[in-house]
Amino acid sequence: MQRDGELAGKVLFLAGVGPQMGSATALIAAREGARVALAARGTELSNELARDIHKAGGTAIALQCDLTNLDSLSAAVEATVRALGTIDCVFYNAGFYDNAHSSIETDDDVWQMTMDVNLNGALALAKLTIPSMVERGGGSFVFNSSAASLVAGQVRFGYQVAKAGLNAVTRFIAAKYGRHGIRANATLPFVVGGEVGAVAGSQNCIGRSGTAEEIGEAVVFLLSDRASVITGQVIHLDGGLFTRASWPTNAAPYQPPPPPSESGPKEANRGREVNGNN
Repeated sequence: MQRDGELAGKVLFLAGVGPQMGSATALIAAREGARVALAARGTELSNELARDIHKAGGTAIALQCDLTNLDSLSAAVEATVRALGTIDCVFYNAGFYDNAHSSIETDDDVWQMTMDVNLNGALALAKLTIPSMVERGGGSFVFNSSAASLVAGQVRFGYQVAKAGLNAVTRFIAAKYGRHGIRANATLPFVVGGEVGAVAGSQNCIGRSGTAEEIGEAVVFLLSDRASVITGQVIHLDGGLFTRASWPTNAAPYQPPPPPSESGPKEANRGREVNGNN
């Protein structure tokens, strides 16, 4: 592990350790000198990553943490500070897909879980870490968002709302705390293999889907002091997919409007005339 890397001497709190972007970012951050806290509901993957980082000469701890529970999150932050030192960087990588929500009719429990994992947990973590960053004179956040926060999708309604909120949290932190040396950015990654990845590669600018390691490299850069001028940004990490592809995507399939009836335009005009005085 590098002792003079991009995150040398810094403590990274990584919330949401998945097998792709979370794992890749953890390994790259450790390679760049960070001491890494791996916080996730399950610890099997986190423990494995921590062992790999230790074997490579780095420092990491695995923490069992329910990001939807403030007491659990607070305990994980406190454990990180005791074991590794004050938190300098945060990568919020947790995600929950409300696949059941494909209309305005939503399930209250699923909706709440979607908000808690994708938005409220990130806000709670920011509340727990910003005060010490202000006191120390700086820090950095990367929130893993989604292009679903920007496009008019027809599925995962709650996910779209939560990720749009996460973009707003990103901009607020950047604007409110930038003069205290704190930066915040959101990433909109697209890392998919198989058939969907092949389709994405055929539509983006680089001709292939990105990899988890490529996302991790970008996240670590954004967390580092080398990105000192970059803040308040919502950044696509998709090989130019959002720039070049036709939307909606397969996650929000295009549904053509029903063919107009012969009386359609007349009925529409009549409606406007009737309601004209409202």
